[in-house]
Amino acid sequence: MHSAFPLSLLTSAVTAELDSNHRAAVRNYRKLSTQGSLLDRVGIFQSIARCYEKLGKFTEAAHWRERAGNAYAKLPNRLMGSQERAYYALVEFRSAVQDYRTVGGMRRAALAYLRALDTCLRTSKEGYSHEMLFAGFLSKKLGLRTKAVNFFKDAAEQCEREGKSQLAREMRAMVSDD
Repeated sequence: MHSAFPLSLLTSAVTAELDSNHRAAVRNYRKLSTQGSLLDRVGIFQSIARCYEKLGKFTEAAHWRERAGNAYAKLPNRLMGSQERAYYALVEFRSAVQDYRTVGGMRRAALAYLRALDTCLRTSKEGYSHEMLFAGFLSKKLGLRTKAVNFFKDAAEQCEREGKSQLAREMRAMVSDD
């Protein structure tokens, strides 16, 4: 069991972030990144990522977004249900994918994103048409052609169910152009 955060260090980190002193905030948050509960650490990882984004250090931000996504995925059911965990992990992994500037890191985060999306889609595809479209393009970029085609088809079907016929036709055209 991890101990609680030292309040003075957390106060220093939050104050530095509010004052736009993101370097100091990162220093303080990093000291907190191994303390507290796993759920507490998710928030710290997100804070570090946010500060790195403000500093324009996107690869570093992506690393911390990926850590937040992995931490969400590891939360026990008593703290958060599996679908909710998968959704929050999905959001973090997508941010990591978009922030990574290196192919290796991006690929790792992208595969984690795709796994999280698959988990989210197990119960319903409603509301995920945009994520499926993103996943289609992402899979295509990773060379996962079959996965890309399946995401584009699923997205088109979902758009059709949502009454977005024109968007569904455009997505189907992407599959046939491939």
